[in-house]
Amino acid sequence: MTPMMESVLAFDVGGTRIKAGVVQGSSVSSLLIEPLDEKEGADGVLSIIVRMGRHLIAECAVTAVGISIKGIVDPQRGTILDVKEALASCIGEPIAERLAHEFRLPTVLENDARMYTLGELLYGAGRTANNLVCLTLGTGVGSGVALGRRVLRGPRGISGILGGHITVQTDGPRCTCGNIGCLEALIGTAALVREATIALATGRHSSLRDGPLTPQRIFAASAAEDRVARELVQHFAELLGAGIVSLVHTHDPDLVVLGGGMIGAAEQFLPIVQSYVTAHIWTLPGRRVEVVAAELGDAAALVGVAAFARGFDAFL
Repeated sequence: MTPMMESVLAFDVGGTRIKAGVVQGSSVSSLLIEPLDEKEGADGVLSIIVRMGRHLIAECAVTAVGISIKGIVDPQRGTILDVKEALASCIGEPIAERLAHEFRLPTVLENDARMYTLGELLYGAGRTANNLVCLTLGTGVGSGVALGRRVLRGPRGISGILGGHITVQTDGPRCTCGNIGCLEALIGTAALVREATIALATGRHSSLRDGPLTPQRIFAASAAEDRVARELVQHFAELLGAGIVSLVHTHDPDLVVLGGGMIGAAEQFLPIVQSYVTAHIWTLPGRRVEVVAAELGDAAALVGVAAFARGFDAFL
């Protein structure tokens, strides 16, 4: 078996859930998903990972462990250097070392959006691209960048991953990072629900009044021609487009890949985003930067961190 086809126990640890699976190449088997209480302490988070992992390796032999996790990560020490809100209790914990001891296997740790980018670069929408920007859309907005098919990491582990924290609106809402008007603060799930609440408070008729407000319901109502929902999605897409324009101007990618929990509704907003980006970027005459949906979905970060665990080391 070639090294890139060896089985890896992979985890994707977000703010609200933990995903785990056994990865071989781009294939994920025995996928498990468990909710994560944002108030869970470091020991609790690690105990959930260990329990899920032991269940998986009881059924399949693996050669390494990879953990994709939100926040600024030191991959050499296998620890989180900084993260906002959920998982803050894990800052400074020797996560990779503790899990290597538990599983008795080589263990690596990296930022989740960077690993999502790596998965799409190797096996997904970016597999034929040399230069790539990837955004993950969900509770927050993560990002990753690949140049010359090497993934940006930088001297402090920050390069490429803070695309969700570029300023889009100087008088906008405060972000969890402390900045004002970040892309994440304007288009994350909480922001979309907040904007819907404000719109409904004006008394306008909308099917959104008939149940709890969620991004999924907002996108579904937009697809059903609900006028309020369509306006919300239009605004969301234009803000996302504005953020992408800045990232294109910064990194000059061949392709922009959008993933994360909201990408299931891509048909509702992707055409608007593409039109906005095409109309506003400054690039070579006649050149078009495509904005596409990720192909690996929820598996992308698992696939990416498994490649890292097998020895992928093309980082900048």
